[in-house]
Amino acid sequence: MAASDPKSWRSELNNHPLFLHLRQGEDDSKSNRAEARSLVVVQDGDIFVWNGRGSNLGTANLKTLLQDEDEVGKRPLKFQTLLCTDPPLSEVNHVTFNPTGNHIALWGGGGVSVMEVPRRWGKHAEFEGGKDKVNCRSYPVAERLFATQSSLQLLQVDWHPGSPSDTHLVILTSDNVLRIYDIEKPDSPYQSFQLGEFADSFSLHSSSSATFNQALGETAVSFTFAPPVDVPVHDKLKWKGDQAKKTETMYPVFVLRGNEDVYYLLTSLEQKSPKVCLQGPLTMHPPADDNYGIDACSILCLPCNPPLVVIATTTGRLYHCIVLQGEEEDDDDRRSEVSWAGSDVSTRSALDMPEPSLYVYESVELELSLGGTPDDIDSYPDYQPDNCPIRLHPDPSSDGRYHCSHAMGVHSVALPWISKLHRFSQSDEEDKDSLLELSRDQPCIVEHLVCTRPVPSSPPAPILGVTVVGDQLLGPTLLCLTSDITCIALPLLTHYADPPPPTLSSLPPQPVTSPLRKLHSKPFDQHIRDILRRDASNPILKSIPKGAQPSDQECFQLLTRATQVFRDEYIKKQYLAREEVEKRVDLLKEQKAQQQSDLDTLREDRKSLTEMAEKLAEKYEEANEKQQEYLKRVENVLKSLQARLPVLSDAEVNMKKELDSLQEKLKHLKNSTQQVKTKWDYQKRQVTQQARQTSSPALSQSQTKHMKELLKQEGDKIGELVKQVNSMRLQCGV
Repeated sequence: MAASDPKSWRSELNNHPLFLHLRQGEDDSKSNRAEARSLVVVQDGDIFVWNGRGSNLGTANLKTLLQDEDEVGKRPLKFQTLLCTDPPLSEVNHVTFNPTGNHIALWGGGGVSVMEVPRRWGKHAEFEGGKDKVNCRSYPVAERLFATQSSLQLLQVDWHPGSPSDTHLVILTSDNVLRIYDIEKPDSPYQSFQLGEFADSFSLHSSSSATFNQALGETAVSFTFAPPVDVPVHDKLKWKGDQAKKTETMYPVFVLRGNEDVYYLLTSLEQKSPKVCLQGPLTMHPPADDNYGIDACSILCLPCNPPLVVIATTTGRLYHCIVLQGEEEDDDDRRSEVSWAGSDVSTRSALDMPEPSLYVYESVELELSLGGTPDDIDSYPDYQPDNCPIRLHPDPSSDGRYHCSHAMGVHSVALPWISKLHRFSQSDEEDKDSLLELSRDQPCIVEHLVCTRPVPSSPPAPILGVTVVGDQLLGPTLLCLTSDITCIALPLLTHYADPPPPTLSSLPPQPVTSPLRKLHSKPFDQHIRDILRRDASNPILKSIPKGAQPSDQECFQLLTRATQVFRDEYIKKQYLAREEVEKRVDLLKEQKAQQQSDLDTLREDRKSLTEMAEKLAEKYEEANEKQQEYLKRVENVLKSLQARLPVLSDAEVNMKKELDSLQEKLKHLKNSTQQVKTKWDYQKRQVTQQARQTSSPALSQSQTKHMKELLKQEGDKIGELVKQVNSMRLQCGV
């Protein structure tokens, strides 16, 4: 039951339908894994959990747990499943969102894939309007690289913070190369940086050299981004002395090797082949005989001023190092170690900048297990507290806090002296109060939040995911997913919370370009061939000479070797191929069912839209008829209102004047017509009398012609007068 109390939703989270569904399909055969993973992440109040069995991503809105009982009845708790159109072929151990939250990186030791987050709409802003299953476009990145180098391992993946479109992915591989890929073109790297000489010796013919370098810790194991810096750039002009100076924003990367050497690399995405340098190893103060250990596993840079670098070792020790710029004279003998690569378009004065140094402020040793003795290591081979890789997680709610996850639990580390360090860096040089406050010893605060293996006899239970809820409505909360799919929600202290971030209106606008869609995937049959590819085979035995029989022991050895080869290279791989085929069939069936469901939904929507269109057409016709009727009624009303006005309008006054003038003209025409009729009657009587008096009129030919012309003219005038009279009658309506 959900409740509105922010504290109660944490206790109800583990009973959410999402985790109930994941626990029902959990496979116990993979519970013996010893390394920690990151399969859970929270983005904008939504929780995402990777389901390795179904190769999909389950998501739910955490804010629904704050509903009251009445609201739960109207909107029950539910979850959505994001299906991959091209599921990752390798195992997924980590889930990482890009800064804008529209792409997800799914990666593990065998490769990385990117999933596009679907759009939201509807009343509750759910994916695809709230459908239970949503198909999401997914595609692999650097597929050719991992397909051609089967022994290559992916160590870390992160999104580049300087990407203008948030589509650049940074990957670190075991060949000591840091590559930046644009997911719009996932086949070829956008940039590559060689982090050492390991790539030259990393080949099929020198595998022992690679193992030797890894054993000495001379390969990179982790990296982290630091806050951006402005680096001067000199454009090359025609004259060497004439150079235009400008600055370019670059994003530093701290690269950690296994021997705890830290390197410094400046990256920029403005040019495809930039001219950058790899500086290091950075000097650590105070110096130590063992270089602070040779078993580093993870590095994290906290975005404070000055930057703070955290280095973790497999023995459970943490080093908090403050990054400060070194003196220029101390770097003269180190610039020869810097390697350059790239184009000659511009020359960055990165070498002119002093190399940064690491000042170890304090070291902390984590308590990985609650009990155990050195003799327990021999009794329990899987219990190795001295070889426990630690993964560092930043806390989005506070820059002065981070979290550690490992195979034996979760720790939280708070740094209360970071705020004092920030005030000291912002104060004047003569401010002695801030210096005195910083000099006071205030060590970090370490909290052992979750312990999954308290005693050596406990079975391995690595952490499957750690994430932080930074939503203000839910409250700062640490979510931990254990190996038995139990979600533990722990509230975080707000003593070290950061001030609210600046509003979007105060930030400079950044253009965001839409990534181009490109569908590219590895054929499934090729994936099956790769699984069935044999690394060893049984050779053809040479015929044994007559009279010579091998001993029983030799026959047994040959039989054992052949049986082992058949078991490892045939039967096991066929089982793996069968599992992949069954998994693929299940995924395709699920996708087919989902697509069929989508088609049925679309057909119903089309049918309903057609019916709605017909109803709307009928309503439109009725509305149009009503509109015409109302228009006529309005015209009649306006006419009646205009007719009842006591004062004539200008048009009516002008019309009255015209009618009066026409009335006068009609009277004049009527008089003229009457006169013409009178004259006609008079002439008719005269002609009759003359005809009576003179039986045969004597008119000359010229007189007759003249008379006809006069009569014709009079007749024409009379016809015109009649036409004018008729037109006047029509105009006056008589």
